[in-house]
Amino acid sequence: MTQFNTNEDFWPTPRPLAMKMMRKIKNYPENVLDIGAGKGNLVEALKEKYDRHRNLNISAIEIDTDLQAVLRAKDIKVIDSDFLSYSGPDKFDLIISNPPFSNGDSFLLKAIDIMYSGQIVFLLNAETLKNPYSNTRKDLVQKLTDLNAEIEYIPNGFTDAERKTSVEVALISIVIEKKVEDDLFGGCGEKAKEFAEEVKEKHEVSTGLNVKELVVEYNETLNLCLDTIIQFYKNYRKVGAYIHLNIGGESDTFHSKDLTKLMQYKVNETVVKLRVNYWRKVLELKEVKNRMTESKRAEFEIVLKKQTDMEFSEHNVRAFVINLIDNYDDMLSNAVVEIFDWLTIKHHWHEDIHCKNVHYYSGWKTNSSYKINRRVIIPFYGESFRGWRGWSLNYQVARKLKDIDIIMNYFNGMSEFVSIIDAIEEAFKINQSSGILSTFFKIKVHKKGTLHLEFLDNDILSRFNRAAAKHKNWLPPAYGKAAYEDLKQEEKIVIDEFEGEKEYTKNLGISLFICGKPNLQLEMLEYKEAV
Repeated sequence: MTQFNTNEDFWPTPRPLAMKMMRKIKNYPENVLDIGAGKGNLVEALKEKYDRHRNLNISAIEIDTDLQAVLRAKDIKVIDSDFLSYSGPDKFDLIISNPPFSNGDSFLLKAIDIMYSGQIVFLLNAETLKNPYSNTRKDLVQKLTDLNAEIEYIPNGFTDAERKTSVEVALISIVIEKKVEDDLFGGCGEKAKEFAEEVKEKHEVSTGLNVKELVVEYNETLNLCLDTIIQFYKNYRKVGAYIHLNIGGESDTFHSKDLTKLMQYKVNETVVKLRVNYWRKVLELKEVKNRMTESKRAEFEIVLKKQTDMEFSEHNVRAFVINLIDNYDDMLSNAVVEIFDWLTIKHHWHEDIHCKNVHYYSGWKTNSSYKINRRVIIPFYGESFRGWRGWSLNYQVARKLKDIDIIMNYFNGMSEFVSIIDAIEEAFKINQSSGILSTFFKIKVHKKGTLHLEFLDNDILSRFNRAAAKHKNWLPPAYGKAAYEDLKQEEKIVIDEFEGEKEYTKNLGISLFICGKPNLQLEMLEYKEAV
């Protein structure tokens, strides 16, 4: 698989050459694909040419992850990494590319293969066409002849480029004109069958699926959607006046004269909706869902908006989840600090509660350090635990309490637990408001809006405090690594105030998070190196 970031193949398109490619473009494209987009030189030239064309939808494929980040920073959506293995269903009416010089013939052949109806504008090393020594090159030359391709040879096109070379290039323009009527309406004049085919329904529910099964389900659903659209247009002349595809509005179907563009639009719109839905399902995988607080889910929702442009393939889904695995330690620490701050500094306006919640100590290089006490009071606004029928748990309060349990379970080996929410709701059924027990806390609620939590496990409380303090740099760098007697005197002072020598020695070398990294399916972990 060719890497775009190697010295041999990454040649950013110089502006004069990019503008020359733009002048080859006919009409006004709507769905554009840039293959091997690099830093986005061609996309920027395209946007400049069609700066007032609001319907321009540009997608990119780029193998280098650093360049993918550059593209996304420019609001260019990346739909896949390896074009030669790309199998997405998206339809494009313009494909542009300055592919690797070494195997540009394979890229152009693939572009011709996936183009249904539209234009292809490509740059190739001129030697690819002038010296067709391989079967791939011979196949390409023949196809260019059959398609009446326009070829312009440009010497010294890269002499003033970011990366200079004197190689001659070929600028190729191919217009492929197909009509959906020709390809899909065959047999419309045939006599209709007397009996309708048996309709078979599938009743599988997407629960407990792993990555591989999720992708299989996606492809099955995709094929069903595409088949439905194709069957509709096959029979459009008979049913178009009576039935409309309920995608983005029904009125456009019957009145549209350009059925090819309409079919492509319907396919693309359907694919996007389906892809968005299935990328969301990745976040619903049990191993991911059970470890994400509300704020973390919101952060991943932002990432997800960009991720939905990526094809929903097994490779891309695994890479996405593996990225979560690689960053899991940071995610845990950030989530812990988020709840730690909520239980402490977020209540500093309520001095009595704040003082009861925390214990101060002289932290590393600071005097504003503190840890959470065994008993914590959480103030909520208004009558958060009282409804019109009596005791009731407010929805917003429940969302925040859910996060506390998720965090505490980080330190409990990710085992099953009775949540604060479940414990309170069961207690409210019998009008109980104190002495409520969940897995991690003894709970008491007050109708005026305060919640009292008492940690039942000192080890979990200790791990929680240590994780937050380490992340905030309130503990010395050698904390947890060096024996107490090997610490410097100033480090010992901090340890003594924070937990004492005995507690420090007991926890020496022990992981803060019992769960470690997420225990995803074994097959996913084994796949990591392959990805």
